[in-house]
Amino acid sequence: MAGSGPARITACTVVTADRRAVADVLAGSYRAHHPGHGFTTLVADDAEVPGELGLDPDEYHRLVTSHAGADLVDVLRPLLVRTLLDRYDVVVLLDPDVEVHAPFEDVCVLAAERGIVVTAALLEPLPQDGLEPEHVPGVFDGFLAAGPAARPFLDHWAGQARRRPPHRTEPTWRWPDLLAGVFAHHVVRNPGLAVGYWNLHERPLAELKFFAFRGYDPETPWLLTTDCGHRPRVRLSADPALRDLCESYGERVAREAEDVEAPYEKLPDGTPLTTQMRQLYHDTWSRAERFRHTSDPLGRIAGELPPHPFGDDGGRAFRRWLAEPASPLDAATGLTRLAAAVWLARVDLQAVFPHPRGASRDGFRRWCATHGIEEGLVPEWAVPTEPPPPVAPVDGFGVNVAGYLTAELGLGEMARVVQRAIAAAGVPMVSVVEEHSLSGSVRTGLAAPADVGVPRFGVSLLTVNSDFTRLILDTHPDTGAGRYRIGLWAWELEDFPAAMHDGFALVDEIWTPSEFATRAIAAHSPVPVRTIPVPVPDPGEPAREPGPVTQFLFIFDFNSTGGRKNPWGVVEAFHRAFPGRDDVRLVLKATNGHLNTPAVERLRRVIGDDARIELQERYLTVTELGALYAGTDAYVSLHRSEGFGLTVAEAMVRGIPVIATDYSGTTEFFGPEHGWPVPYAMTDVGPGWPPYQPEGRWADPDLDAAAEAMRSVADDRDEARRRGQAARAHILRTRSTDTAAAWMRERLAEAHQAWLADRRASASRRHPLVAGARRVLRPVRAAARRMGVTS
Repeated sequence: MAGSGPARITACTVVTADRRAVADVLAGSYRAHHPGHGFTTLVADDAEVPGELGLDPDEYHRLVTSHAGADLVDVLRPLLVRTLLDRYDVVVLLDPDVEVHAPFEDVCVLAAERGIVVTAALLEPLPQDGLEPEHVPGVFDGFLAAGPAARPFLDHWAGQARRRPPHRTEPTWRWPDLLAGVFAHHVVRNPGLAVGYWNLHERPLAELKFFAFRGYDPETPWLLTTDCGHRPRVRLSADPALRDLCESYGERVAREAEDVEAPYEKLPDGTPLTTQMRQLYHDTWSRAERFRHTSDPLGRIAGELPPHPFGDDGGRAFRRWLAEPASPLDAATGLTRLAAAVWLARVDLQAVFPHPRGASRDGFRRWCATHGIEEGLVPEWAVPTEPPPPVAPVDGFGVNVAGYLTAELGLGEMARVVQRAIAAAGVPMVSVVEEHSLSGSVRTGLAAPADVGVPRFGVSLLTVNSDFTRLILDTHPDTGAGRYRIGLWAWELEDFPAAMHDGFALVDEIWTPSEFATRAIAAHSPVPVRTIPVPVPDPGEPAREPGPVTQFLFIFDFNSTGGRKNPWGVVEAFHRAFPGRDDVRLVLKATNGHLNTPAVERLRRVIGDDARIELQERYLTVTELGALYAGTDAYVSLHRSEGFGLTVAEAMVRGIPVIATDYSGTTEFFGPEHGWPVPYAMTDVGPGWPPYQPEGRWADPDLDAAAEAMRSVADDRDEARRRGQAARAHILRTRSTDTAAAWMRERLAEAHQAWLADRRASASRRHPLVAGARRVLRPVRAAARRMGVTS
């Protein structure tokens, strides 16, 4: 600016339509003392805003759907300043409830060179006298002078304000908090600037340049501010000059005031746009936009932006969006998106209706249809609906298989293994895919089965553990209603915890992948628990040529807990086995590390800078996984416990010898003839590894014995290959698909017959003649029992 003439300065403010009067008083007083300056008042909820700020109309309508009142003003203030900087050298932003009493152009001009100029809210610390206010931030947030160098700050402020959730219960948000030490700024300590209720004890009115009437209401002219209603430090009754200043300001505001209806407080059909609607819309919009133009870590793209209510359709799409279910579980239970948001926002509703998608859904539906409508929280068109009636099963033989059938995690893989055996058995099957209840970061990229459909058979196999059985039945009620239910459960400790026992009431029998898991669950179960012969598919004769480097492999999922899988034990055993050797290599193939950062960091610390150890943290294709197995000389699993140990079995069927903890499910198909069992001592689980109870017990493998086994593989490759061939032969003989298929068909047929018998018995009990006969016979039988006669 030096040498180019006086700075072009404009002032501005942002206000909602209902507060236009205070902005008019500000504008008039500012122009009176700065005749060469411009002044812009932006009415935040005015239809002209998109054109004035260069916003896309849809973008603006999303903003006014998410934000109202002071929140909307916060969002638009940095946008206005940034826009005006295209035409002026300095832009001064003032709160609308400010009145100017003297010029301060010298302060404004500083921004041309300094970039950001702000004013001090206090010149001295507040007195510790117990009076209000007790705390005031150091910079007044109702004044900002911005020059060209302020653009990075304005961009940052605009982004933060836009992402900030609509006002809930947190303290008033202040833009000076964003300055901190990141953006250079100049603080002016002038006693005539930023005068208000917070600093009147230290500011003489005789030096006043502008006064902020924050919290002053002309309707209650006896109060300086509604922000200090109990023990105000400054009282109007004690200062006639201050009282006259406030009353004069109130009269000017009253003269300018007009009755204005806020244009974006209602939907086009007249329905109030409630706080819950705004919060729900903002949260959904933010999530959708976060990944709209980039893939998330799993390669998926977020869905479409939610519709706003101020488009050409009169808000119909927005109302449909609020009234539709947000998930398959909500669809199955009739819960609307808005009703779910209202429940989530109200602690009292959560206490009275703890399960709005389950046991409490009828009560919550009635509350929405009565109190929800009366309180203006749930419009009639967004009241939860009655869930559709369950689809009646057919009489024919078959099974519905429900679970995480497309997810790359242990439960999903075991479900797919069982599905393949059922298909091999020739049993008709319908697949029910559940994905919604999974964490958004769990990969569900596998192709859905070809037989996905509506559950139509009388037997359902629920391939989720006890703690998720209720959820899958609520989400997909047709899998449970009137069906014989089989739970495919796994558990990895010797004791099945009481927290898991609720699932017993939801199933008719339980399948587990090992005798180890069966013993743990059966000790508490009121229903039969059966061990399935888990099949291990044969990938074909392995083609593997020994290389100069001996490669060890361990595959695991961090979601199955690092504590149980114990990858750091594998690394420590490797280090003990091969100090200084460069003819060995260890590959750790892991998934879901992004959900378990502490466990990943612990593993990386144990690995250190050992270039012989590779940690692969990505999903592999079938071809890539096959190549990884083909280059492996021994598989190492120093687990603390396994319900079955599928990766151990998959290594064995490929002819790979195994080094594994000699405990739990793996011992049922693995022994010294197939590799090197590692001895162990029992130890407490300890805290930090849910869902396993801290007082539970699991194995602590002997790492020195594991290291010795690893040296045996590296030093005697021929013996390792011999044990690998024995492992393959053993798995093919004992874990064939044919054996599993025969077992599945027989057990499913028995379940189907039990279901048919129960259905016939139920029909008989409901038949009017049978029911009448029972009513007649009941007193006769009671009399007979009294006489000692039995039948």
